[in-house]
Amino acid sequence: MVAVRRCSTVGAVIVALVVLAGCTSSGDRAVTPAGGAVAADPPPSTPATSPHDQPGYRTDTTVPVVITHGSTGGHRIALTFDSNMTDAMLQRLDTGQVASYANAAVVDELQARHVPATFFLAGKWVERYPDLTRRIAADPKFEIASHSYAHRGFTARCYQLDPEPITDMAADVEHSFAVLAPFGGRQTRYFRFPGGCYDTAALRAIAATHATVIQYDDVADDPFNDDTDAITGSVLRQAHDGAIVVLHITQGNAPRTADALPAIIDGLRARGYRLVDLSDLLDARPTR
Repeated sequence: MVAVRRCSTVGAVIVALVVLAGCTSSGDRAVTPAGGAVAADPPPSTPATSPHDQPGYRTDTTVPVVITHGSTGGHRIALTFDSNMTDAMLQRLDTGQVASYANAAVVDELQARHVPATFFLAGKWVERYPDLTRRIAADPKFEIASHSYAHRGFTARCYQLDPEPITDMAADVEHSFAVLAPFGGRQTRYFRFPGGCYDTAALRAIAATHATVIQYDDVADDPFNDDTDAITGSVLRQAHDGAIVVLHITQGNAPRTADALPAIIDGLRARGYRLVDLSDLLDARPTR
């Protein structure tokens, strides 16, 4: 996704930066006072091999509850990264208007600093960038989740995204998981709406996919932002126990994310936060 805090017709509408292929928003949150020694980042778990055993798999098909933050009490924060790829973005790539929508430097920084992360990948992005997808999947500190297949809007109006018909929503989500599955690694059944846009009809439409819907409550404001200090400041101001941070690996839309990461990581650790993946934050696997 090029991101939002909550572009939802259910709940409060947030102030947003209009983008070409997604949506993003800002919003400050008071910093939770932190202190004490920085705990070591946790080791990864063994990847699940069956969708039924993957973190985020819902055993029922009731309308899913939208998760915007994780468990508190462990002084943990999860960094999550969205990729998006629309047909319009593919056209920009094919016509040379944009050099790349893959920011491998984000992965470089995370691996150099041994930081767990969860990646919400759009299916068409995966198809365009299979090598980077394989690299993400091969790292046991990284989880893989869905950001839809075609990155269309799941509401009638979601910034400039083409709307996904309600009758096609579940199939799009299932298609995205099918595209991700062959890459292996730590697959999950987590799903994030394109642009963060959803409503009750969209939640009902995807209930049959058994996916857990993940949003966020700490927005990096990295899309279309060349100010690394502003990106870092946005994350650190909103940091709190249990936060889900949303950033991006779409180079053409979020060119400075990798540049901001060192200060984000160092700043969070200096405040005593333990950086974990989403499953750890949600207590979706046993404590190690």
